[in-house]
Amino acid sequence: MSVTNKDVAGIFSEMADLTELQDGNAFRIRSFRRVAQVLEDLHESVTSLYESGALSDIPGVGKGTVRRVGQIIETGTCDDHRELREKMPAGLLDMLQISGMGPKTVKLVYERLGVSSVDELEAACKAGHLAELPRMGEKTQDRILKSIESWRKRSGRMPLGEAIPAGKRFLDALGALGCVERCDLAGSSRRRRETIGDLDVLVASREVAPVMDAFVAQPLVAEVLLRGDTKCSVRLESGLQVDLRVLEPESYGAALHYFTGSQMHNIAIRDRGKRAGLRINEYGVYREPTEEGQEPVLIGGASEEEVFAAVKLPYIPPELRENRGEIEAAEKGTLPELITDADLRGDLHVHTDAAEGQDSLEAMVDAAIELGRTYLAITDRISSPEKLAEQRTAIAMLQEKCDEIRLLAGVEVVIGPDGELSLDEATLREAEWVIACAHDGFDQSGEKMLARLERAMKSGLVDCIGHPANRILGGRPGAPIDHDKLIALAKETGVFIELDSDPRRLDLDAAHCRQAREHDVMVALCSDARSAAELARTEYGIYTARRGWLEVANVLTAQPVEVLLERRAARLSG
Repeated sequence: MSVTNKDVAGIFSEMADLTELQDGNAFRIRSFRRVAQVLEDLHESVTSLYESGALSDIPGVGKGTVRRVGQIIETGTCDDHRELREKMPAGLLDMLQISGMGPKTVKLVYERLGVSSVDELEAACKAGHLAELPRMGEKTQDRILKSIESWRKRSGRMPLGEAIPAGKRFLDALGALGCVERCDLAGSSRRRRETIGDLDVLVASREVAPVMDAFVAQPLVAEVLLRGDTKCSVRLESGLQVDLRVLEPESYGAALHYFTGSQMHNIAIRDRGKRAGLRINEYGVYREPTEEGQEPVLIGGASEEEVFAAVKLPYIPPELRENRGEIEAAEKGTLPELITDADLRGDLHVHTDAAEGQDSLEAMVDAAIELGRTYLAITDRISSPEKLAEQRTAIAMLQEKCDEIRLLAGVEVVIGPDGELSLDEATLREAEWVIACAHDGFDQSGEKMLARLERAMKSGLVDCIGHPANRILGGRPGAPIDHDKLIALAKETGVFIELDSDPRRLDLDAAHCRQAREHDVMVALCSDARSAAELARTEYGIYTARRGWLEVANVLTAQPVEVLLERRAARLSG
């Protein structure tokens, strides 16, 4: 594995930060920091020094450091680093990148406020909670907010909904070339993370030049950053970097697995292979020699299936490759049968031009039928009972003409600052589906926001809580609500929680989708469409659901319409 001096030094520095966050030994913290500085200041390659045995001659580098460096060169991490990371939320490492947020401050806000990510930190600042902590104050809080804004610009992450269309345009263009056998997105875009740092495009072809020529000629490209023998990097007009790698077909599967990641998943697969006498890298799967002087023997790598089969595992879908239990599940034969867009039967959050939507009721229904939906809830945010009654009549009249789809006269009701609903009980009882959303109060504490949702859920009138954290990716952090309690409330009340497929929201996120699954709380995967075209954006909700390990049984909108109608009837009669 190719690592730079800075890469290795960064891992030692991160171990120092993580040890400090965990109140570890002060000598150990200083030792990690000292080694990080020594390694970064080296004038020779740390890999060369390690392989030649000269690393131990460097002042300040002991046997423990040499052992760790060897593990990092081999696997990208080391035992101590892995153990330290497993003990803390991953978001704390991002918080350490914020100016003014050293280990002591990160530890303080984590322990006192439960803040474990940059989004939660931003929300806590905007709510004024950081200023209430010891040695903080409003000026420090304001400086941290500005630092978060600068960090977001530096990190340059793009919402999945913007990155994927750009990636597909490259795939369409390159896939049309006669010399291309296969092409795919890799990296975090293939794992369908909600934001993307850059795009990786992999191509299987024996002719490199025409592939690169077509790649740099794409209209989206603003600047060519690098053009090598088999790799090319460009920057798009949007600022997104796209990296192309052209690969031999014989090693394409191994490369696709390697460049898809995640790093921790790859390390776990390589470690598993190593225990079986195999060497797995981006070029293939090799049987290690049994006698000195022999070369490793290539035994697979043309497909990802060959990589997994070599370590005696079934194929693991890219969305699950985060080293969060997928390898253990694969080994036991308990991988989830992940939901697909074809499994969706209905949509329960749709707006028309009767309120904030753009297209007519008829246009929305036609588009839903075209997508194969068998039921559709119209949920305009209408605050007048009279106008809502008029819409119910229009829906009933359209239903008489259309037997291809079951139409539900629903409504989106607003949850007020104290949890009150924007429509009266009699009006809500007449609706066939009620989704409740909070649209303000973003500066409220997590406790107050959760109390609002709880009152709505316990009203007996609400079927679903829409986009519960109410976040906008890259624009507004979600409310810092306690999702453990929210999911417990959903279980208690029988109220569903929405996975809003708007690619700017994707709320619930994948982690909380998995949590809902583990507690047998069904998620309502909806489009929140405001136009006929937007009904199809459930594909982004599907991506998030798959990252959250959801199967058909975990998704309300993959069930027959009778399931939700029976649940609503029981709620209203209870």
